[in-house]
Amino acid sequence: MDSDILASLNSAQSDAVTSQALVLQVLAPPGSGKTKTLTARVAHLIARHQLKPWNIIVCTFTVKAASEMKDRIQGFVGAEVAKQLKLGTFHSISLRYLKQYGQHIGLDKDFGIADTSDSKAIVKRIVKKNDLTIDATQARNRISTQKAKGIDCEQFMKGAKKGDQQEFGQVYRDYEATLKASNLLDYDDLLLRCGFLLRSHPQCVSNVEALLIDEFQDTNNIQYDLMTLFAQRQNRITIVGDPDQSIYGFRSAEIKNLTRMKEQWPDTLTINLEENYRSSGAILHAAQNIIEQDESRPPKTLQATHSHGLRPILRKLPSATGEATWLVSEVQRIQKMTGGLLQPSDFAVLLRSATISRPIEHALGKAGVPYRMIGGMKFYDRIEVKLIVDYLRVISHPDNSEAVARIVNMPARRVGEATIKSLLEEARSQDLSLWRLILDTVQGRRRPTTKLNDPSMKGLSIFVDVILCGHTKLLSSQTEAVILVDLVNLVVKKLSFQSYLTKKYPEDHEARWTNVEELIAQAIDASDPERLQAMLQENALPTIDGLEQRTASSLDDMLSLFLANIALTASTQEKAEQDGEKLQQLTISTIHAAKGLEWPVVFIPACYDGSIPHSRAEDHDEERRLLYVGMTRAQALLYLSCPIKNTKREETSLSTFLLQPGVSGFFEEHGPSIALSSVTGLATTLRRDCPSTAVINKDKRTLERDEDNYWSVNGEEPPEEIAKWDYGKGGGKFEPTRPAAVFSSAAVTMQQGFSTASAAVQPGFTSVKAQYDELMEKAVLQKVDKRAQQSNTTTVEEPPKGRKRQIEGQGSIESFFGKRSRPEPAVESKSKPTATVSSSRPLHEIRNPASHQRPKVAAPGLSSLLQHKPRNAPLYSKPTVNAHANRAPDNKYMFLSSSPPQPEPDENETSDTVPTSEAAHEDEPIVPKARPASTFHTTSMQSVAPQRKTLGVRLSRDGWANRGGRK
Repeated sequence: MDSDILASLNSAQSDAVTSQALVLQVLAPPGSGKTKTLTARVAHLIARHQLKPWNIIVCTFTVKAASEMKDRIQGFVGAEVAKQLKLGTFHSISLRYLKQYGQHIGLDKDFGIADTSDSKAIVKRIVKKNDLTIDATQARNRISTQKAKGIDCEQFMKGAKKGDQQEFGQVYRDYEATLKASNLLDYDDLLLRCGFLLRSHPQCVSNVEALLIDEFQDTNNIQYDLMTLFAQRQNRITIVGDPDQSIYGFRSAEIKNLTRMKEQWPDTLTINLEENYRSSGAILHAAQNIIEQDESRPPKTLQATHSHGLRPILRKLPSATGEATWLVSEVQRIQKMTGGLLQPSDFAVLLRSATISRPIEHALGKAGVPYRMIGGMKFYDRIEVKLIVDYLRVISHPDNSEAVARIVNMPARRVGEATIKSLLEEARSQDLSLWRLILDTVQGRRRPTTKLNDPSMKGLSIFVDVILCGHTKLLSSQTEAVILVDLVNLVVKKLSFQSYLTKKYPEDHEARWTNVEELIAQAIDASDPERLQAMLQENALPTIDGLEQRTASSLDDMLSLFLANIALTASTQEKAEQDGEKLQQLTISTIHAAKGLEWPVVFIPACYDGSIPHSRAEDHDEERRLLYVGMTRAQALLYLSCPIKNTKREETSLSTFLLQPGVSGFFEEHGPSIALSSVTGLATTLRRDCPSTAVINKDKRTLERDEDNYWSVNGEEPPEEIAKWDYGKGGGKFEPTRPAAVFSSAAVTMQQGFSTASAAVQPGFTSVKAQYDELMEKAVLQKVDKRAQQSNTTTVEEPPKGRKRQIEGQGSIESFFGKRSRPEPAVESKSKPTATVSSSRPLHEIRNPASHQRPKVAAPGLSSLLQHKPRNAPLYSKPTVNAHANRAPDNKYMFLSSSPPQPEPDENETSDTVPTSEAAHEDEPIVPKARPASTFHTTSMQSVAPQRKTLGVRLSRDGWANRGGRK
């Protein structure tokens, strides 16, 4: 049996399992097989050392982990032996001892356990009875913290000072007295009382021959004390943990317990498990670089058992909404590019805080991607958000009786559940809506059969006032410039909502108010005239002669559209669940809740200061460990992203953990190019069958884009996103201008040759953008003329080999948040490149992304440039046809790490970027082609390749939330 136990272990795992040391620390980083090692050691102790299973205690932190461990042990020693182990959470094992031996410390054997709601109710009653100023919820949390430290009521009172501590001490004392009178223990008491029992009666654990603890880095002080007490007879202890994954400081976990253990038992043997069986080498190297920024951590390394794989991605996006849109597009692109190797359930989005999930949920709902939430509710399911949305629904559609019933007493107005139920039944019996019955009752037009006392009538009157004020706001929008956000703010103000959240949820009112602010931000987006026009156009139908068509333009229309989009977003998963299908679902989770889990592809959005590290975090080392835990959940692909502006449109700064020297070399700037060899590598890492080439090619043909090149890597808005909100053509109602700051180049080139620099608007009108473009064009001509006087020719520099193709506007990670620079004008070259570019080196061998520079070309003479005249075409005329559109695409190359080496250039080939004087017509002016630094869409490849549709251009019902964000 012992040989079977050791058969599948590596050398380090085998050493840990068979170690003769009494006190053993096994430091096991992510994916190193720590659970396998711990269960194998339990089986080894039984099989080899002949320990009795009932004398072995195995402590875990979750019921799920205990169940998994028990199943594995059964595979080694059988079910009959395994069930005799004392295996469970610290709380469950402590409960066993208290039930068995509690009478020795004055506990009745039939004592009960007070759950969280019971504890809160007791504390609240004590505070109210004694007219204390302390907050009841905070007092309950403080009691739990004291017990986690092993400090009971009597110990606290001895050191309590006057003032707040004395008041809290009084609550603590009365709370304990209430529990004792009721013969109750709370969850923390299970540990505290068990510790007291084992100190006063150590014979209770005299039979214990071995103690094993999983996730030791998560233990608090009282759990550490229990460890020493459980093992006090023979001191045979094995712990498995990883200090780099200590992320539960807010639950009083003590990372110092590892050091404390070594001090208490100097003969402690430490064995490091270094082989990782989860993630690719590239992911591990990046994660290792992040965690090693903490120089105080115990030194240890990670060794990948998989191939190096694809490098992680660190992506820059213009806004949180753009980040969400990009994320969804990458999920869809990777699925298609891998020929179905990856399904939605293989993707996870890990968040530092669940409050930032709204734009991601919205983008997933819009794209029809089913998802599930772990460690947090869906945005629109959160109580505070759902309540405001329900008020908006009732204002928009008062006859929605179910919504009225939910909010009529929220916030509390002394209208009880029984009263609401009776009114609802009465309304139904009279074939009325609940709103109509309540309105007629308050305004004296109807006397209901439901008995209403004065406080209830007053509460109903307050409710009616809120809804009628909302209706008044809707009506005033016909004559005043009232927008959607005004209505939302009105509801929030009438409800005194922030004060309500503070009183109702004192322990987390800030987080709940943040969710409300997210909803307000969404209303601001929907109120923007440009985005409103976009929404209306997306939902408009073609005009049919002779058929009247309703024009949507009022606030009422805006509100209805806003609520419809919310309903569509919130119902995506619910509908699929009602169909009874076994869903493939993308996972959205907090990083805390994802600990111990893994996915083939992981996205970690919002990697900026204030998010991770969190703005309220006191321990940045723990925040770094949190990012490390999130990164090591990924098996094959890892994406980190950072929006320039967060959901509140505030400027962000890349996380300090990602700005440290050397970090940039571990990341790519955009999503990977997925070649067939990459799919094979992913299949190998995931231990799956690789799809056939035919299947992969078939799926690729359905893609709108097969490269992650829609969003600029420098975080600027793509031209398509800018063009979406420019509605100057045709004399439309909206003719907004965008500030010049959004244009970082003299000519922002659109797809198929359209250029805003040379376009004009309607006669008699000159926009700020047009003025800016004209000034920039003059500046470029002056700059080119100056260079032409200095030099007539410039040699083309050969880019370094093996570098992935440089997308237009792409900089290096080192300049991730650098200032936007003006582009160098592309001018005529009198010489052709003499060297080819090869991509023979694999992607992961590239260590200097910043070394790639754009080739320099020669400047033409000033006389030819001055012949160029700006176009006088309308701004929204049809795109001009590229003069080289019919050129053979096989003469263009994209320098990708997965691309084949570029062939030698044809000596007869004419330059495709700047025509020579022989190729150009004698009377035709030579115009330099400006290559903007902020877009991807004017590469030599795309100037000749068939144009694909772009993500985000397709009309949808909720287009305002799919924009790239405004600067």
